[in-house]
Formats: sequence, C-alpha cells, structure tokens
Amino acid sequence: MIAQAADLIGQHFMVDFSGPEITPELERMLREGRIGAVILFDKNIRSTQQVRALTTDLQSLAAKAGLPPLIISVDQEGGMVNRLVEGFTVFPGAMAIGATDRLEDAATVGRITALELRRLGINTNHAPVLDVNTNIDNPVIGVRAYGDDPAMVARMGVAYLKAAQDAGVLITPKHFPGHGATPVDSHLDLPVVTKDRLLLGREELLPFAEAIKAGTHGMLASHIVYPALDPERPATLSPKIITTLLRSELGFDGVAFTDSMDMKAISARWSRGAAAVGALAAGMDVVMALGAGDDQWASIEAARHAVEDGTLDRSALRASAARIARAKARYARPPAANGGVGTDDHRAQAQAIADRAVTLVRNRVGRVPLPAGRTVVLHVGSDVWVASSPRLGAELSDMLPDVTIAAGAREVLEGSWDNVVVASLSWRSYLSVEIIQALHARFGERLVVVGAGNPYELLRFQMVDAYLAAYGPDPASMRAAAKVLSGRLEARGRLPVALPPLYPRGHAA
Repeated sequence: MIAQAADLIGQHFMVDFSGPEITPELERMLREGRIGAVILFDKNIRSTQQVRALTTDLQSLAAKAGLPPLIISVDQEGGMVNRLVEGFTVFPGAMAIGATDRLEDAATVGRITALELRRLGINTNHAPVLDVNTNIDNPVIGVRAYGDDPAMVARMGVAYLKAAQDAGVLITPKHFPGHGATPVDSHLDLPVVTKDRLLLGREELLPFAEAIKAGTHGMLASHIVYPALDPERPATLSPKIITTLLRSELGFDGVAFTDSMDMKAISARWSRGAAAVGALAAGMDVVMALGAGDDQWASIEAARHAVEDGTLDRSALRASAARIARAKARYARPPAANGGVGTDDHRAQAQAIADRAVTLVRNRVGRVPLPAGRTVVLHVGSDVWVASSPRLGAELSDMLPDVTIAAGAREVLEGSWDNVVVASLSWRSYLSVEIIQALHARFGERLVVVGAGNPYELLRFQMVDAYLAAYGPDPASMRAAAKVLSGRLEARGRLPVALPPLYPRGHAA
C-alpha cells in the first residue's frame, strides 16, 4: 500500500536543492520515485555548460530509477527576473515589451528564450506574467507585467506563449487568477483582492482566459485570497478557484502548478503537509514543495498518507497524473542538439527590442539628449544591483566624453557637474526618493532620472524635469537608455501604464 501511494503521489511534486550539483537528498528522492519535477534557481547555476550537464545528470538519474522524464523548470521572465544570466540572452522584461506595443517582440522573446532553455535541457519556463498591474503600489509585480490594460496584456501573453510552446518549452502563465492588484507581496504575507466577480472577470481573469483559448499547456496559481471567488482559501488551496473556475468554467486541461509553498502567504498559516494535501485536493497538479529538506519530505509524506486514508481521491490524482504525463510526452525531451545560447543574433534581437521600448516620459527643458559637459552617473536603489552592475554609467562612458561613475550620493552632491544622471532601480521599494529629492534641490534642471525599474516611481518625485523609462536593469535596456541620453537613439517607446494624475497610458514626451 505504501509503495502504491508513493507511486501515485510522486509525479505531483516539484522540489529545489542547493548548489550546482545533485545533492544526496535529491538523489534519494529520485531513486525512491518521490518527485517528478525540479526547479533551478541562481544557487544551482554557474555556467551554461554546467547547467546542461546538470539537467542531463538529473534526467539520467530519473531514467535509472525507472521514472518518467523530469519536468525541469526555471523562472526566466526577462528584465528583473532571470535565473540564467551569464552566457544567456537576457531580454528586456514584460513592461518593456508592452512599451514597444509589438506582438512580434513578445513572440521573439518567447521563442528565443525557449530555444535557449531547450538547448540547456530546461523544458519548463514559469512565464509569462499575465497579471494586469492595476495597483500602482503593487510591491512585487510592477514591471514584470506587460501593462495595466487587460486586453493588451492578453495579446502580448498569447503571442509569447504560442511562440514558446512552438519552440518546445512548457510555459506556465502566472499568477492565476491575477497578482496585479495586490497591495502585499505573497512572498511575505497573504494578499487579499477584494474586487467583485464582474470586475475580476474584466481585469484579472481576461488574460488567463485568452491564454487558455490559445492553448496554453501550463498555468501557475497564486497564493492570494479572492473573496468574490472563495472567501476562505487562497487560489492554490481552493477547489472553487482551481477545479470549478479554472478547469470547469474556463476549460483549462493542462498542468496547473502552485507557486512556491515556501512563501509566507502559505507557510506562515498552514503546515507543509496540510498545504500540500490542500493544494492537491483543490485540483493542483504539481505542488512546488520548495525549501528545507524536512519541509519537502513533510509535504510528500502527508500527501502519501492522505492517499492511504482516502483524504485524496485516487481517481482525481490519476486524472492529474495523466495531464502531467501528456505534458512530459510533449516537452520533457532530451536537450536540443542544435542552436546556440547567447548568440550574437539573439543578443542583437534583445537590443533591438530594448531600443524600441525605452520611453522619454518627461523632457521639460530639453535635457535629453544630454548637452556637452561634465556628466556624473549615480546608481541608486537595490544594493545588490548598485554594487554589482553599474551598467548605465559604463554604457554612457563608452558613448560620451568626460563621464564619471559616482561611488555614492555624497560624491555627486559635493562635485561640480553639468549633467547629473541617476539610474534608479525601484521595484519593491522606493529607496531612491530622498536621494533624488536632494539632488534636485542641488542641481535642478541638470538632473536626469533613468528608471531602471518601476516608472511609477516618478509619482514620488514629480519635481524632476527629465525622466527616461527603461523598465529594467538588464544590459540591453541600460544600453538603450545610454543611446538616448547620448543622442544616438531617439526614444520610441510609450508608457504601457498610466501614471495618474501625471500621464495617461500611451504617453511619450
């Protein structure tokens, strides 16, 4: 009975692990048939060659254990969220694509990202983000969304998913039924979205419904409570949302993944075992049992016991396993033998998209392009980004004479400069506001801010006369911004979100 329960449960679990090699714990899980999927994070990645070797070893170990091929997944959205960076083509993020207003750009990102993942043996990508960012203070989505218009988000997402699936990678539009209106990051707490059912249908649900009509084979659900849909349970634990809405009403027959069960929205309120059983009972196919090894085992064992005592319905699990098997037959194939990773052509296409996306939001006194003179560039926002990647300053130094990359705000405030450029990375916070206010008080119209993250930050320092939105800190977006500042490129992008009360969607200076 135990072996039968383990066989029935194993394919429904995804785990993570530490380091660039298979750990003994992971090897045991595979050898015993306890899991059917693995997700890779930064901690597992050293180089493209190492990733290909790792995925090959993982699939070999599964085969030796008599298991079906593994789902091997990653979060490779582009822009702000990438696991593969060095040697890989990093595309601008979703909001940058929205700023180009070109479906072919969304399709290009989906296709090339999928081709490069397939080359490395990764068969599933947790993208695209189909959340409609209707809350300007959303702490976790922002530039990860294509924009704030549901119809546009749907069009872009469908273009991406069709191209990615045609290129051989399972994609999982996220975060069903929508994370764009949340005031809370589900990594940290349990968000509640209080919109009524009609409004949810017009805004949150529209892109996901269109993705299902377009034939998406995957979906990733959120840890969010929607009282209009289920007043008690978040989507990942809700039969009303997963079985009734997603499957029966919207007609989705692909593989439904939970978001990470290690996120505080779930882990702070439910035990790992109870959450895993609840997700499977709700109709989820793959439970992301991420985190510490003990938590992973607790999730898997609780599900096994729930099969034994009848808490989980065996026929429903078999139907779920059949969905997983169909997806694996289609996508969990050996790594693509042909095709390059991070090729000059792929990177050129990423650059072309970034060049089309960069948006001159405000240029009151004609400060862009920068006039001749001494220019200083300061990077503010995320400490990690500022310390490791002063990209805008480096790019601008290659295009203009007399450019200084400042080590900190004091160096800028105490110096004499003709142009002061701030590359501001705002996403989960607005760390740059006080610095920008101080710089404006000192330099006035000589200050130019380049948004390397959320353009919503402009609402926090409306006194700034020149603002350029690049929508992400990726190399292509920073190079595009430098081109505009230096006069080598005319900004052509348009805001894919409104900045009330300053600017409507579609604005460009």
